[in-house]
Amino acid sequence: MLKIPGDAPSNKDESPTKGPRTDGGKGGKDGNDGNNGSASSNTITVGKSELSHLLDTKFETAAKRSESHIDTSIKQLRDEMDIMDKRHNTKHDETGTRMAALETKINAAVESFTNIAASNATTLHDAAEAAVLSARASIPHGVGNLPFAFQPPPDDPYNRAPLPARLKLFAADPITLASATQGAKAMCDQAGIKEAEYTVTPLGNPGLARLFAIDFVGNDEPLNILRAKKARECLRSPDGKWLEVMVPAAAGDTRAYINVDKSPKVERVEKLSKILLKICQQEFPDKKFYMDRVTGTIKCGWTPIAIVAAPTSAEISLKWNNGGITKSGLSKEVLKTAFDLATGGSANVEWSP
Repeated sequence: MLKIPGDAPSNKDESPTKGPRTDGGKGGKDGNDGNNGSASSNTITVGKSELSHLLDTKFETAAKRSESHIDTSIKQLRDEMDIMDKRHNTKHDETGTRMAALETKINAAVESFTNIAASNATTLHDAAEAAVLSARASIPHGVGNLPFAFQPPPDDPYNRAPLPARLKLFAADPITLASATQGAKAMCDQAGIKEAEYTVTPLGNPGLARLFAIDFVGNDEPLNILRAKKARECLRSPDGKWLEVMVPAAAGDTRAYINVDKSPKVERVEKLSKILLKICQQEFPDKKFYMDRVTGTIKCGWTPIAIVAAPTSAEISLKWNNGGITKSGLSKEVLKTAFDLATGGSANVEWSP
């Protein structure tokens, strides 16, 4: 408590009277100065001390500094988060770019592998087919009316070996020689082969036919073989699919198929096998059937059920695997009757395992 000196009291036991404090510097409600002898002479007004001002200033300064530090810290945190976001986005973009580049490389490798596999498959198929035909020509024939030890003469056109310098054009509808030549020219132009380096010949009716031979001619036989291979390969797209060849026909454009040359015997076996395959699929639609073009074998799943052979141009041999027929739940009589109707009843041989 702050002691204020004044007049001495008349009695030592009495305490001086304390007046109320006010905010002003003057006392007495009657307007007299505080030093007069009135009752208000004991009232004192205390102003705000310098220490209080200093403390207030210190607190205000500290509060401002704290607020500034907090704002600075928040800004630093935000800046750091922005930097981290930018680094993350950059790494994410770099990862995406690397993944896209890797995917492109993988796709290119798969495409290259597919093209190599398709090319090798075609080469292997042609080589296997030539080997089978050569092996068949070297073994005795004992089918139908032919004696067991009969060997076809070397110049037999039905059993001849395939011609590697020849391609064959098969049209879905009968076309003229001019239309077939137009289709051959479109293929050879794409392969860069001149018109003088090949000929087109109808195999059948000279006026309207569905099968034509495209022979690559010249004095260099190996070069002719390479031209035939190059011409057919140009019909394959980079993704391994075969391009369509359309040629003019009487009712509009029709599809033409260009394949390697095969002997007439092999072509006839393939045609008859397709007929039997279609009959099997129509008569027993709930089962899966497959055809082996080279051997003329029809299979139900993995089980062989029949073999179609054509030992001569006028003879058909249909052979049955009775055990496979029974195992597969098929009717041989139903298939044979339908096949006879489709081929004019030319199948004359049956066999059992």
